[in-house]
Amino acid sequence: MRLLASVLASFVVALLTAVPAQAELVLAVNEGVTYYVTPAEIREKYKDLADLLGKQLKTTVRVVPVDQYPVLRKGLDEQQYDLAFVHPAHHSLVSLRDGKYRLVVLTKGYTEYKARFFVSKDAKMKQPEDMKGKRFGMPDPDSITAVITRATMRDLGIDSSKADIRTTRYQDAVPFFVENGFSDVGVSASGAVVKQWQEKGGAVLYESKAVPIKHMIASTKVRPTDLEKVRAVMLGLDKSEAGQKILVKVGYKGYESGDLQQLAVLTKWLGY
Repeated sequence: MRLLASVLASFVVALLTAVPAQAELVLAVNEGVTYYVTPAEIREKYKDLADLLGKQLKTTVRVVPVDQYPVLRKGLDEQQYDLAFVHPAHHSLVSLRDGKYRLVVLTKGYTEYKARFFVSKDAKMKQPEDMKGKRFGMPDPDSITAVITRATMRDLGIDSSKADIRTTRYQDAVPFFVENGFSDVGVSASGAVVKQWQEKGGAVLYESKAVPIKHMIASTKVRPTDLEKVRAVMLGLDKSEAGQKILVKVGYKGYESGDLQQLAVLTKWLGY
């Protein structure tokens, strides 16, 4: 009887002290609306990173591609995602502002994202003020590029709600508007698009303020200790051979801590 009682007591203690297995975590990924990437490509791209995070958190991290901004917005508002890698800064900034998510890291190489206003080589516009009353071509209205563009237009005294604006989903289609006379000014934040434009003789008339994009954020439902583990993994990727292989696969140089005060100021500047 004493042996049975001892076994039962040990069993009860084990039950009371056991750490429950953590439920699956969801990592939502949005790579932007103005660049086309398939859901299958996203899942494969982030698989190794998700596996590494899952190993550190002792659970499964499931990658969920979210390519539609309205779906992303709803998911963030409802905290459907434990972790989220968000290209469009305005969506993550709103979630940080509302206290539903915390910043994990920013992406190296994407902390100086700028909208560039470009014109044809024979355009008579020489100063930013010359763009008043002109026709604009830019990416999707809900893209971070368009949000930055509208904030910049406001600073220049141009009312974007009254301006003649033509939009297209993909950034590399914007030059078509200017080349074919549909727009006087094109706007893009794509370095490749702007570089190609300048190589053809076109000019960049103005650049916006720099805004960090591609934020990794964590729901406030995620335990603080787990958030710190995720942050440590992300910040350490570029410091190991295994981590560097993951970076090559996702296509980034690494991650860095962000300045929350700076992000709060930019949130207001963007109009949120």
